[in-house]
Amino acid sequence: MQFLTAPGGGDVAVMKSSETLTVESALSLYVLRNPNSNIAFRMLRDVSQFNEAREARMDDEAEEASRLT
Repeated sequence: MQFLTAPGGGDVAVMKSSETLTVESALSLYVLRNPNSNIAFRMLRDVSQFNEAREARMDDEAEEASRLT
């Protein structure tokens, strides 16, 4: 995982797909064991949304590649 500083001042984490799935799994387990942890719940939501968006982009790119062949 790499952290980059965005021009607007925020930080961005850049991860491989396997790292994203590992983080999502770990957060899921933590939220199950600590259901009152609001920050863990929000982090899990954000990571899950990111992962879903990544999968959608991959599907779109695969469809585009299959149309070109």
